Amino acid sequence: MKTLTSLALLPLMAAAASAYTLDVAVGASSPSGYDSNSIVGVGIGTQLNNDFHLGLNLSSKKLVNSITGIDATARAATVDLTYELNGTGGIRPFIGAGVGNVWFSGASMDSKNALISHLFVGISFRVSDTVDIVLTERNSETYGVHEIAGDAGKSINSWDSLAAIRFKF
Repeated sequence: MKTLTSLALLPLMAAAASAYTLDVAVGASSPSGYDSNSIVGVGIGTQLNNDFHLGLNLSSKKLVNSITGIDATARAATVDLTYELNGTGGIRPFIGAGVGNVWFSGASMDSKNALISHLFVGISFRVSDTVDIVLTERNSETYGVHEIAGDAGKSINSWDSLAAIRFKF
């Protein structure tokens, strides 16, 4: 009887083993008022249930404007909640939102950090039980950014297109 109980727990242990994710992403970013450039990121998360994923995402991109002389790096950390829609054949569309903080480095940017939020849509393609390819289109808004000391501050809107490999554990 003890053997049957152990066998019954195997599917539960397998489900728990695939509850964590690691994403590695690259893409293109088009921040308003700045030159388009690349974006890189990494995310760790957990599958809350069959429909919801919660993750901590770290990303980095350059903010360059050759006319105004801005040359800074923006590194963001956000908490993202994703709702995965019903899909077919290993393909699942999703929608989500995130909020967090962005830190600026570079002498040409007066702000050192700011609030960031974003909405995103995408689609994931199941490659295997442990790997997905994820394509995401994200609209981000960074609030209260001061390029020079004493300016009124502005919001930076950015469209980001990302491709990621998601590893499931």
